[in-house]
Amino acid sequence: ATSGGGQAHVKGCCQRAPEVGFQRQSRLAWPMFHLLGRVLLRRRELKLRKKQIAAALGLLQRLPPKDLEANIQTFTKIAPHLEQTLEPYVSRPLQVKRDSEQNRYFVACECNCDGGSHRSPWSGKYFPAPAGGDAEEEKLARPSERLRILEESFNEVFDAYKTGYYEGGVSSVYLWDMDEGFGGAFLIHKELPVIPSTNSGVWDAIHVVEVRESASQANLTEYKLTTSVRTYLQVVDASKSDTSLDAWVTRTVESRSSRGKKAMGDDIHLLHIGRMIEEMEISIRQSLDSVYVAKQREVLHSCRLPEDPDEDDGVSGAAKAGAENVPNAAEAAAAAAASSPTKEQKN
Repeated sequence: ATSGGGQAHVKGCCQRAPEVGFQRQSRLAWPMFHLLGRVLLRRRELKLRKKQIAAALGLLQRLPPKDLEANIQTFTKIAPHLEQTLEPYVSRPLQVKRDSEQNRYFVACECNCDGGSHRSPWSGKYFPAPAGGDAEEEKLARPSERLRILEESFNEVFDAYKTGYYEGGVSSVYLWDMDEGFGGAFLIHKELPVIPSTNSGVWDAIHVVEVRESASQANLTEYKLTTSVRTYLQVVDASKSDTSLDAWVTRTVESRSSRGKKAMGDDIHLLHIGRMIEEMEISIRQSLDSVYVAKQREVLHSCRLPEDPDEDDGVSGAAKAGAENVPNAAEAAAAAAASSPTKEQKN
């Protein structure tokens, strides 16, 4: 009886052994399946975000640049992550603020924003002042001492450049430290003065520069310039016809510079970056004149008003007047958009 009971006990243990092993395997496999599901879900979300970013950028390229802020807010309601993910690809419209200490205006954007305030390049202080006072302002982002001295020189030279090319407007230069070198933003905001034949006009030029100073090769410096120009112009003539021109152009160029014995110090950055910005702006201005304005002029010249059946020749007097004024509106738009001279005009 004992041996029989022992055999029965052993037989029962052998029958339960596969169930215990299956339970252990299922307990170990459940976290693995759960982790795998989270990874697959994360990949699906990333693919969806990439599609949303590509779709948003495609729409922004076809929508009027003057409605950029409103369009981004609309995109944010559909996909909230687009407000942050679009920042590296889209340059927001520039704003102008006043430095009450130096009594000068400066350009406000994401490059000089911290804690809800914007740093002025003239005094180095934030406006409006933080609620915590000077102690709180000291915690905000600032360039190193070397870059602050270079930033002041850049602002004085860039202000003279803006006056010579744009005959007005507001300019600002902001620098920040990087692991190898430094970065900078060269900004120009110009609004068209109010004249009888023009409602509004804006020119925003945003130049972002990356300067990489190689530690192994002290005499070699690499520059990368990314320029975005946004312009909007609206012209109204005497025949009550409305002509608007919107353009948004972005270009990138890279360059290298070798420091010689005569070009030591940070002055080489001032010369090289200034030349790159000048050549880039001339190239973009010529592109706007030959592509955007030329296409606008072609469309305007091909337009005509509906025929008047009361007239013998089939064209009313208002249509004739409108046809005469359309080319004038296009020429006014072209002249206002060409705010910076070419190399030949400069010479």
